[in-house]
Amino acid sequence: MVNLVADRDIAEAAHALDEQMWRLHLKIKRGLTPQEDWLELRSAVVSAENTFVTVARRHLSLAGDPLRRFSGRPAPDDPIWTS
Repeated sequence: MVNLVADRDIAEAAHALDEQMWRLHLKIKRGLTPQEDWLELRSAVVSAENTFVTVARRHLSLAGDPLRRFSGRPAPDDPIWTS
């Protein structure tokens, strides 16, 4: 759960991220089927994370340069996921 005191846009982006994390958590808790692709399931969380970071940086760091990456997580096509 995310509790945040912030500008409305930042708080709404945080709530959207929290919702996606809950959705993924509940899918994991019930047990993933072999047909469910982890990277595909996680993509909604990654998208919400990116939106949150973008909104927060826009409101809190107007002079900051945009980030090229939002996390240090290896890309979905990185060999680490298949080795």
